[in-house]
Amino acid sequence: MQRDLPQLPTRRRFSDAASAKFFYLAEKIARVYEPTTTQLEELDRAYGSTGDYLATCPEFDGLLYRVHAHGSRQLGTMVRPIDACRTGYDIDLAACLEAAGMRRYSGSTGPALLIEHLYVALKRYADRHGLEIKRHERCVTLTYAGGMTADFAPIIDDPSQVVMHGDTHASIPDRDLQRYISTNPRGYCKAFDLIAQISPAFERSTAMHMTFDSMRKSELVPLPDADEVFGRLLSRLVQLTKINRNIRFGAPSGTLDLAPPSSFLTTLVANAYAIEAPKPHDGPMDLLLDMVSLMPKLFQRLQLPEGREFWYLSNPTALNDNLAGCMDTSSKQKAFDAWHERLQTDLTALVDAIDQSAGLDVIAKAAERAFGDRAKNAVLEDNAARREEKRTSGQAVFIAGGSAAISTPSRAHTNFGD
Repeated sequence: MQRDLPQLPTRRRFSDAASAKFFYLAEKIARVYEPTTTQLEELDRAYGSTGDYLATCPEFDGLLYRVHAHGSRQLGTMVRPIDACRTGYDIDLAACLEAAGMRRYSGSTGPALLIEHLYVALKRYADRHGLEIKRHERCVTLTYAGGMTADFAPIIDDPSQVVMHGDTHASIPDRDLQRYISTNPRGYCKAFDLIAQISPAFERSTAMHMTFDSMRKSELVPLPDADEVFGRLLSRLVQLTKINRNIRFGAPSGTLDLAPPSSFLTTLVANAYAIEAPKPHDGPMDLLLDMVSLMPKLFQRLQLPEGREFWYLSNPTALNDNLAGCMDTSSKQKAFDAWHERLQTDLTALVDAIDQSAGLDVIAKAAERAFGDRAKNAVLEDNAARREEKRTSGQAVFIAGGSAAISTPSRAHTNFGD
């Protein structure tokens, strides 16, 4: 007798309109949390000027040749800081020294001397320009006008043949300032960009792109076209994850910070994208849900005595760099698991509201739950702008929940009384 074949789980399907609407709203939401072009230009100009100054400082004897942004600035995943009282953005910077710098800053006192020289040089700059400066274990922070903070970390070129993109590998002082450890911010960016270039296998991409473009063209200030938007899909999905994290954890209170760091989250999202993007999906909605579901399975959980766990997430561009190393307490690990469950719940609620063409208030509330007040306001303001645009063009517009706007001719107004 022929044995029954195992039943594969039924994949939830989404319409072209629902998929396009979801990512249209995701674009709107992400944009209210990211810096504007003007803010980015000011940010780049500020740290560029500081970098030019550092290159001339006598402390480094001509060895410091470049200051470059890394992390979220280079990956396109910047979001507004957790602290609602702040208006500026945070940026991570690498102050790069030539390989010869290792001779100047070698030995047990070398890492501490390197940080000291960076602090002394930046202190002169801060005093000259009236900037706030703060020294940390392995970096120095400047706060510029407008509230932008920049973390300057000194790294010394140290090419490696055993890691990905090893030509940009470097060494950085450890937190105890006793030795150097592996780092590769430019290599990490290259690895991220390679994953971002994977085209998602959306089964009805043509129809979804057409629906998305029809929606964004009605904007007073149109969003980029569908090809550009989906070309940076990974960065957007990272942003959405980080925004939800910020909303759920809030600003750190005192020394207690249970929120998973951005480097850990970004790597999990990127690795999940690399696995899920080539698989068939209807659109960004089900792709994101599958990626989020996969995230906890993408790092090692090693059992330790007394029920504790050691988490490990490899950085392929640096030697022995555990990107989960900061998730080193039971409280942080439990907080991550609880947040991940809540993230799935929040995203599912928003997806359901859009897919079921729920009312505007339901969608706005789901957006607020997942991504905060700014997201809710973005949804409501977008709806109001569409109504006003259609009204002034002589059409009446009805927003049918998660579907696209439906326009009808509007009869001329002939009432002149009360």
